[in-house]
Amino acid sequence: MKLISYRHKGRETYGVVKDGGIVDMSTRLDHPSLKQAIAGLSVNEMERLASSASADVALEDVEHMFPITTPEKIFCIGRNYRAYHEVLEDGGPKWPSIFPRFASGFAAHGEGIVRPSVSEQLDYEGEIGVIIGKSGRHIPEENALDYVAGYTIINEGSVRDWQSKGTQNCPGKNFHRSGSIGPWMTTRDEVDDLDALQIKTTVNGETRQDGGSDMMIFKIPFVISHISKFTWLEPGDMIATGSPGGSAIESDPPNWLKPGEEISIMIEPFGTLTNPIVAE
Repeated sequence: MKLISYRHKGRETYGVVKDGGIVDMSTRLDHPSLKQAIAGLSVNEMERLASSASADVALEDVEHMFPITTPEKIFCIGRNYRAYHEVLEDGGPKWPSIFPRFASGFAAHGEGIVRPSVSEQLDYEGEIGVIIGKSGRHIPEENALDYVAGYTIINEGSVRDWQSKGTQNCPGKNFHRSGSIGPWMTTRDEVDDLDALQIKTTVNGETRQDGGSDMMIFKIPFVISHISKFTWLEPGDMIATGSPGGSAIESDPPNWLKPGEEISIMIEPFGTLTNPIVAE
C-alpha cells in the first residue's frame, strides 16, 4: 500500500494511492496527519477503508508533500555501501557513520531542488528511506523491522565543497532544499527482501547510479537497533540508509547537478522520486 501526504486546493491532507488517484483518509479517520495515523496504529484500517472506496482526487491534481510532513528526526548513514570501501584493506568501517539532517534540507517530489548561489558542487545520492512506525529504545536487532511502518525514496543531496569548510559536514549536508524525499511511503508488507532492492538514479535520462541494496554494509535492522541505543525512535522518524556509489563527485570531471536538469531516483516497489534542479 502507498500512503501519501499532499496538498489539494490549499488543504493539507493524506491518503491511500489507488488507481491513479488518492483515497482521502483525513475525512475517514480521526487522525489529522499520516504521522499521527501511523502512531495510532491505523495502517490496517486505512487499507480496509481504501479497499471499498473510490479515489477522491487524481494524483496529477495534487501537490506532493513529504510522506511524513513533520519528522522529528532524520538520520543519515554515510558511506554505507561496499562500493565506497572495496579498496580498503581493513574491510570497511567497524561502526556506521551517522549524522542528522534538517527537514528544511529536502524538497518534496516534483518540487525544485535548489543549487545554492554559493556553490556549484550540488551532488545527489539515491537512498532507501526507512520510516519508523512506533516508539522504541534499545530495540533488539532481530525485532527491528517490527518498528518500521514503511519505506520511501530519499535523495540525500550534498553541497560537496561545504562539507570541508570546517571540521564537521553539517553545513554541506543541510543546505536548503538540497535533497528530496518522496513520492510517498510504501508500507512494509510490500517488501519481500530488503537485500534485493535496486536503486537507479538518472539525470536527464542518463543513468548515474545503478546498484543493489545487497551491497549495504550495515543492514537496516542493525542500523535501527544501533540508533535506538542512543536515542528514542518515534513514529515518523526517518533513516536514509546510504547510497550505492556513482554520485557526481565520483566522475572525472564531477557531474554536478545544474539548474535546468531533472533527477529521478527509482526503487521498486517504492516508485520514482523526480525533481527539477533550480538556481537559488
